[in-house]
Amino acid sequence: MIDELDQKLILALQEDGRLSFSALGKLLGVSEGTIRQRYKKITKSGLFKTVGVPNIEKVGYGFVSIVAIQVMMAKLEEVREKLSHDPAVCQLFWTTGRYDLIAVVVTKSADEFANFMLGAHSMTPHIVRTETFVSLGTVKGLVSLPDTIELIRRLDISPRKKKGSHPK
Repeated sequence: MIDELDQKLILALQEDGRLSFSALGKLLGVSEGTIRQRYKKITKSGLFKTVGVPNIEKVGYGFVSIVAIQVMMAKLEEVREKLSHDPAVCQLFWTTGRYDLIAVVVTKSADEFANFMLGAHSMTPHIVRTETFVSLGTVKGLVSLPDTIELIRRLDISPRKKKGSHPK
C-alpha cells in the first residue's frame, strides 16, 4: 500500500522522471535520504518503474491503429501467443464482449500496416473477424506505456548521407 508521500513521489516522477533525489526532496519537503528510501521501496515492490519512453512518431512510427479481433475460442491462446510476439503489436488486451483481443499496432505507414494485417490473417487462420480503428492523433495521455522496445530495436540507424555530400 502507498501513503501520501509515495503518491506525491510517483506523481512528481511521472511529471519529470529525471528529477534528482535532492530536487524531489526539496519539491516534496522531505530529505534526499527519505526520497531515496521511498524510491527504492516503490521500485523494489514493483509498484513503480522508471523507463525511457520514445516519441514513436519522431522515430518514424506514425501509423497507430487499434485492431479488435474475434478468435475461435479453442485457438485463443495460440492467437494470443503469436500476436504477442509480433513487434508491431505494442499492446495486446484480452477482453470481454464481441471481440476477444484488442491490439494496438504501430507501424511506419498504411502500407506496412496492410502487410501486418495480411500476415496476421494468413499466419493465424483462427481469426474469425477483425475491426480496425486508425488513430488520427492523441487527444489525451499516453496509451499506458505501450511496448515499443522492438520498434526501437528495428529502427534503421545506418548513417545517412547529408544533402550535397559526396562519397569519398
